[in-house]
Amino acid sequence: MPEPRSHGLPSPSVCAGIVIAMLAMIVIPAAITLQTVHSPATLVPTSQNPTPYGYTWSLLLFIVPIVVIAGWFLPSEGLKIQQRAFWWTLVILVPLGCLLDFVFAQWFFDYPNLRATLGISAPALGRPVPLEEYVFYLTGFLAVLLLYVWLGSSGWPPITSVITLEKPERCAAFCSFIPRP
Repeated sequence: MPEPRSHGLPSPSVCAGIVIAMLAMIVIPAAITLQTVHSPATLVPTSQNPTPYGYTWSLLLFIVPIVVIAGWFLPSEGLKIQQRAFWWTLVILVPLGCLLDFVFAQWFFDYPNLRATLGISAPALGRPVPLEEYVFYLTGFLAVLLLYVWLGSSGWPPITSVITLEKPERCAAFCSFIPRP
């Protein structure tokens, strides 16, 4: 695996390519998801299935950034993930998110168009939920964590300086906005 870059910022063309790739990993899955809408839903749906597999396709908003960051950005930059902290974060957050869904979905969520999902039911109190609900927590937390690791490891000052407290005055300035009792 290549060593992390020790020189300054990449060339402007590389920076532009990275920005384009970042935009593409959001725009492409969003476009695919929106293309699944065959007839727009109104207060009175015009179709029994206005968004075939819409919820399933929308998970690409997390899956594409996961693949791009884990498969391309992290290896190409030679960035190393602190494995223990990374996996412990997922081991804690994913089950907590799933537990929230398992317990509270019966009161907060309604799935009138089950054909917007794969149709695979997952257990929850009160009534089952679509499997996509649990995949949402796994991919959502994984995508956000990978983005956080990538940006933090890339040396983006607003993140790394606060986390490592290399510049405690920034933390103090930030904390001054938090109201005290």
